Amino acid sequence: MTIELTEAWKPLRFHPQQSKCWRSRARFRAVAAGRRSGKTELSRRRVVRWLPVQKDWPDPLYFYALPTRDQAKRVAWPALKLLVPPHWVAKNGISESELSIETFFGSKLWVLGLDKPARAEGVGWDGGVVDESCDQRPGTFDKTIRPALSDRSGWCDRIGVPKRTGPGAQEFKAFWERGLTGEDP
Repeated sequence: MTIELTEAWKPLRFHPQQSKCWRSRARFRAVAAGRRSGKTELSRRRVVRWLPVQKDWPDPLYFYALPTRDQAKRVAWPALKLLVPPHWVAKNGISESELSIETFFGSKLWVLGLDKPARAEGVGWDGGVVDESCDQRPGTFDKTIRPALSDRSGWCDRIGVPKRTGPGAQEFKAFWERGLTGEDP
């Protein structure tokens, strides 16, 4: 099967760190990089490129999360809809109210706001992205996201601008530092 992508997949000119990040097979990745570094674009593409991948179960589930639902709807939702090729989308597969895209492959992509962490609970995720990690509520990853990734050995990118302040800044820094030492974050 040929997988034609949308124009939103314009070629990127990877610099060495972006290329290394894109090729990484790590289950959990922390990307702390400045504004306009490409981390968000790479993570959006990563989550979308998993949508056609077949699993041992019929309903692979992926998410892209930001600190609030309003921010997720404004920042991630339009860009992700442009990245998902229309011929991948199941009939009536885009839900503007739920911020979800269901594909004919059986996979589904959700855009979440973690201002209410319960939005990520109750399902087993195959993978996802936590964007603006320094601004996430402390404990959200360890108490909500990581357990939901366990059943399916899901992956997760935690990305954001490195900050000294912010509700989750210290937690994100510790996660990133554990990754540098080779520990399982």
